[in-house]
Amino acid sequence: MGQTGTLDKAATAAGRLILEAIGEERPARSLSRLSDSPRAVRLLRELFIVAVRRSFVGRDPRDITRYVRDLLEYQSLPAGGELARESEAMIRAAIGEPELANGVPELRRFELICHVVGDLARPPGVAEGELHALVDQAEKRVARFDRPRNRVVGRRSM
Repeated sequence: MGQTGTLDKAATAAGRLILEAIGEERPARSLSRLSDSPRAVRLLRELFIVAVRRSFVGRDPRDITRYVRDLLEYQSLPAGGELARESEAMIRAAIGEPELANGVPELRRFELICHVVGDLARPPGVAEGELHALVDQAEKRVARFDRPRNRVVGRRSM
């Protein structure tokens, strides 16, 4: 992928960790090691949403099924059954059908997110500039959703 020397393009430390992990030989495994960093996990979830939406919004649902089969076969995982259904549910949840992923356990969700995000590095891989743009957009989503809300709790008496 050629990430060396360009990691400073990420706005956050979590972004740099994710870019570094994606550049490793086994990106999904490297990404899963970030599970002890809440900020990296949050950014990874947003990166998953951004990448999936860019890839699948407006496409035929069968494209998701084909992608999941290909991804799982590439990872030497069973391409049918429960894992495939959960993978497809997670992707479809990210593009507007959140109820489909309700039954997917949290640990499995994280595992599948790591596989999909790690797949960005599968040869020929996503261009470096596009990868940085995806991480940048995910960082902006995290920042936007983490802003403190200006809400008044209760009434003030004068």
